[in-house]
Amino acid sequence: MILDDSAYSTKFYDIVHSHDRYIIAFGGRGSGKTDSFYLKYLLETYQPYYFKLCYVNKEKANIRDQQYAGFKRVAKRLDLPNLKFYDGDYRIINEITGNSLIPKGMDDPEKTKGLDDITAIWWDEVNKGSQDDFTTLNALLRSPVAQYLQFAISFNPVSEQHWLRTFFFVKDNPYELNDLFKSNTLLNHSTYLDNEFIDQDEYLNTLLQNSNGNVNRSIVDIKGLWGVEQNDNPFFYMLSSIEMNFDEYTPSNQYELLLSFDFNHSPTTCVVAQKRPDLKKVFVFDIITADINTSQNRTPIQAVCDKIKSKYGNITSYLYRVTGDGSGTQQKSDRIANANFYTDIMKELSLSQSHMTIKANIKHSLSGDMCNSIFQIFGKSYVICGNTQILQNEIKQAYADKDGSLNGFKKDNGGHFTDAFRYLNTNLIIKTDGIDYKRDTKHAMHQLTGIFTA
Repeated sequence: MILDDSAYSTKFYDIVHSHDRYIIAFGGRGSGKTDSFYLKYLLETYQPYYFKLCYVNKEKANIRDQQYAGFKRVAKRLDLPNLKFYDGDYRIINEITGNSLIPKGMDDPEKTKGLDDITAIWWDEVNKGSQDDFTTLNALLRSPVAQYLQFAISFNPVSEQHWLRTFFFVKDNPYELNDLFKSNTLLNHSTYLDNEFIDQDEYLNTLLQNSNGNVNRSIVDIKGLWGVEQNDNPFFYMLSSIEMNFDEYTPSNQYELLLSFDFNHSPTTCVVAQKRPDLKKVFVFDIITADINTSQNRTPIQAVCDKIKSKYGNITSYLYRVTGDGSGTQQKSDRIANANFYTDIMKELSLSQSHMTIKANIKHSLSGDMCNSIFQIFGKSYVICGNTQILQNEIKQAYADKDGSLNGFKKDNGGHFTDAFRYLNTNLIIKTDGIDYKRDTKHAMHQLTGIFTA
């Protein structure tokens, strides 16, 4: 089989022929980058070596009408022989070589099952997934029979605050890969001007009409540049009142170290803070995380505790104060029978029950009101700094549904650090003992009057 160069745009030659460990293809709409991946991986099934691709969608229900339909369309256009398409489960098998393309939806509870011996992963519209989704899948690429291993992602750069921006690119240049990915990644940036198969002037008019004067959409869709996503209903609407930077903060060993956890099987996250009466300030300065794939024979909660001890061993444990998700008292730990996550933390950090502030979770809307009141009253005395870039991005993007809930935001973005941040504020930054959370928000906020002190 000979691939004629006219089958794809010149811009995507490197993608079609790449064996790089990672491919990052991003840019504007209509560039043709998605079709180049359909072509690339269909052709890979004809190779004499073993090849098994997992193609990913955030929502399992969209696989048929998006990637699966795209593979079918390109195969038909090029009249590719001996490919069997299974309309039931959306597998694609090359009947000559046995090589295959298999789908996976990241909203499937069994999302990592059946992915044995995969040699490549391609996730189109990866911006709809989370960093945890990416790392979970990436850890599965370890087949000993692979000619090469590859994780390809393609997306429109919808927001400069997105985890994709901070995870793959350098801090000061959103179009340059950081040191972790620079040496083993093919980076491809494209716009509609790179698509040789469309009437570019006509398509530009379509994009302009679709943007309808929305500057951010024009930046992303037409120019393929990182957008500045507008949050029309921010959950933390008083963030502008406080100080946010990335300056390093060294915690004092004279004051309490505040640790707030969000418990998930993978990842487990912790936000670290300290109240400084001597400076009349609060510092939120570190985030710590571990997942099931990177904790090296330790559970994620144990791995997070290991990192805490390694980073803050100079602060005696009796100064530790711990809070987090109230449901952590009901969930079973991974390794200790009949124990909960707080029991694990006490054991790992050598703490007693007196170090724990465990409260039932309150409504999202009420916790939001409490956090915003804290920000308003503390003002610039409340500082988020240090190793908190992901946290800062999350809380800037966090939006409230019509009922004040974070559920919509968390469904699309994870929100693990956002939750830990809420628990930190409502349980440790202020003292809320005796407040009746079951009554309406207005009553609860009235009870908070006078208890905010730095």
